[in-house]
Amino acid sequence: MRHKNKTLTSLVFIATLLTLGIVSPGCQQWLRIGFKAQAPVDTDSGAQKKERRRRAYSSTEMRGVWVSNVDSNVMDSFGQMESLAARISNLNMNALYPVVWNKGETFYPSEVMARNGAPKISTRYGLSSLKRDPMNDWLTLGNQYDLDIVPWFEWGVKVPANSPLAQRHPEWLSKDSNGRSSFDQDGTSTSYLNFFNPDVQAFYEELMVEFVTRYDVPAIQFDDHMSLKNTFGYDDFTLDLYKKETGRAGKPQPEASDWLSWRAGKLTQFIARISRAIKTARPGIKFSVSPNPYPWSYQNYVQDWPQWVESGLVDEVVVQVYRDNMGRFQGELSSPVLEKAKGKANVIIGVLSGLKPEPMPIEMVRAQTNMVRDFGFQGVVYFFQESLLQFTASGETVENRLNVIKQLFPSPARTP
Repeated sequence: MRHKNKTLTSLVFIATLLTLGIVSPGCQQWLRIGFKAQAPVDTDSGAQKKERRRRAYSSTEMRGVWVSNVDSNVMDSFGQMESLAARISNLNMNALYPVVWNKGETFYPSEVMARNGAPKISTRYGLSSLKRDPMNDWLTLGNQYDLDIVPWFEWGVKVPANSPLAQRHPEWLSKDSNGRSSFDQDGTSTSYLNFFNPDVQAFYEELMVEFVTRYDVPAIQFDDHMSLKNTFGYDDFTLDLYKKETGRAGKPQPEASDWLSWRAGKLTQFIARISRAIKTARPGIKFSVSPNPYPWSYQNYVQDWPQWVESGLVDEVVVQVYRDNMGRFQGELSSPVLEKAKGKANVIIGVLSGLKPEPMPIEMVRAQTNMVRDFGFQGVVYFFQESLLQFTASGETVENRLNVIKQLFPSPARTP
């Protein structure tokens, strides 16, 4: 009885504060989505404790979606994020992969970033002035709507050439065969942080350990940008290291087999370091990567991800099979590399649900999802939330798209 009275008194007190308008925005968010959700916490208070109790489902299948901040207003407010989480959950999907790192900024507060001359949190979406922590919000929503939240470090080792990290640490930048430290990516002058450099490796290790000890997530993910264009790696530091380890001097051609193999091996060593660091800091966490199909990923981005799987460095591989032709899509799914990876990691297929200028017909999305199932892979992750739920191809409506998704996922499933 005493406990009940205390609870009643607390509710009356909170209601009074709401009436007076003196409850913090974070508390208002928590109250609005329900007492069973995880309340936002002080980001300096250490690792969060998961409060979500997973429902038991008879089937297992990854049904995820990458949450991009491009061509979307999802990051503008907690309300937009909650709307997406509710819709995904209602469609019997079970995972969100929200972007937490791109363009040299984090969408969560980071002391590691601040120590290295970058903003503690992105200046976009009012995050720095409103003191929001979107990562806490995503975890709150994951608990509320029974969704796995897998943070997506989208830009990997890339940063804008004019970013604070690049400006403060020019010695960290890789160079191409012409001596340039940047290239154009969709209109943005972009640089690679040189993962051959021990200081760059230490920065990423600290960033990842800080993240996984603060946020209780099932996995973290890097994508195809945790890599290096094969035309890069020609800075003095890397060429000197190559000469020291192989005895070969000069500038090899970008496609030279020994040069490709050496750079890919160094990237594998870097991935191993990150994998060990996060699993030591948070036992049980999974390391997810989302590369392009092999061997294209190796030849163009020095990513030998099949070796990462073979060596047990990664637990989940979401291969980006972005094809608008069913024959080419089937050809990629038939790869012996994918078949060999089964059983050694969770092998999931990234399906393109469209881009803003080029919506993917929902019937193509349906056909590719069903083909993934036919090949026995462990599910799909769609790129990205707006094209899956909002962008329409010729002759479609949003309702058409949602109906097809409901037909694909008529009942809930747990993640692998």
